[in-house]
Amino acid sequence: MTQLYIGIDDTDSKEGMCTTYVGAVVIEKLRKIGSKLVGFPKLIRLNPSCPHKTRGNCSIAFAIEIQEAQIPRAKNIVLSTVQELAELHVETTNPGVVFYQHKQIPAKLRSFSKKVVQDIVTIEEAEVLAGEIGAEVHKFKFGRGIIGALAAIGNTLECDQTFELITYRIPKNRGTPRKVDADSVAEMDTKTYPRTFDNLDPSTGEIRITPHTPCPILYGIRGESPAAVKKAHKLVKDLEPIERVMVYKTNQGTDEHLRRAKISDARPYWSVIVDGAVCQTPRVIMGGHVIFRIRDETGEIDCAAYEPTRQFREVVKKLIVGDRVRVYGGIKEKPELPRTINLEKLAVLKLVPVLRKENPRCPHCGKRMKSEGRNKGYSCKKCKVRASPSSAKIVKLKRRVDLGKFEVPPRARRHLAKPLVRDIHVRFPKREF
Repeated sequence: MTQLYIGIDDTDSKEGMCTTYVGAVVIEKLRKIGSKLVGFPKLIRLNPSCPHKTRGNCSIAFAIEIQEAQIPRAKNIVLSTVQELAELHVETTNPGVVFYQHKQIPAKLRSFSKKVVQDIVTIEEAEVLAGEIGAEVHKFKFGRGIIGALAAIGNTLECDQTFELITYRIPKNRGTPRKVDADSVAEMDTKTYPRTFDNLDPSTGEIRITPHTPCPILYGIRGESPAAVKKAHKLVKDLEPIERVMVYKTNQGTDEHLRRAKISDARPYWSVIVDGAVCQTPRVIMGGHVIFRIRDETGEIDCAAYEPTRQFREVVKKLIVGDRVRVYGGIKEKPELPRTINLEKLAVLKLVPVLRKENPRCPHCGKRMKSEGRNKGYSCKKCKVRASPSSAKIVKLKRRVDLGKFEVPPRARRHLAKPLVRDIHVRFPKREF
């Protein structure tokens, strides 16, 4: 037996299909010829700010153990399945398949994978790397998918990982409204959260496990372990037939796309973590979006909380000049606008005090005394009592925002963004199901 890594990407389009479904079908076919899946297949979300990203922006990879003599047949099954299922008639769908026949993932492939999640990579770079490590690449049309296919093989998920259980619809139901019992999803969330997450949007009650596209997926449940997502799956009542189920190991909800940066270094297509001080009061612009500006020792940059982030904007509105914050988010290429970090999360690190001068109270009637003018003291006209200028007090007002982290709701969350509940949960894991 020998081990073979297989990576697939860019098989979907806005019209349908899903790379995870292609992977699930391929895995089933390979099992039928005697291959054995090694561990869980991987679902790797790529740079969410990439201008060439696909609809789901994910690639998949898995490893199989197989007889050496069966490898040509296995490769043919993979390529023919991609040819059959990929949305090749859509101009922007350019699949890629990679085969890699080694036991270890080399360091340069791991580094490449990280770059694909955090930056922009060209097809030429992928082809050069494949040649250096001995990977076999297959391009359909332009073949941009070889970038994600290589990245999925190279991502070992050593730092953090989550799991997603995905159920797929039978072909005749695809493109029709999905049928899942909403009450069962709410019950599932109650019984499995936070071992599963982003099942519902707490602000609206909206179900978040079902996509809104014509792809083959009925629903996907994300969680901390295979056991957690499998338990959750048993609690959901399906109101339509399921064709197949697959559990993927994934980088979703891990913040793998983020990198720490100074403002002067942050550039388009990056997702960054930046510390700075608020230097421009938050303002609401057309559409309900909230914009403010921060500064560090290297420069200034705008930050935006867009309308779909709902209550998150209310936190942003309460910031004032001088507050120290840590912002998390992506930067898009918009030459007509200033560089802007599209916020995913916000940490309020330090709040500047808001002070107010209060006139003294009359010692007889208790009412606030009136100022008699600059440096002239205070008086109560009713009681005819006077007080010196120094009798006024400077009081510190309570801010309407607290220190801590704040996040956008699930409806506005990117696949890779780590929910705050995972920060707590990963640090203090609970007993497994």
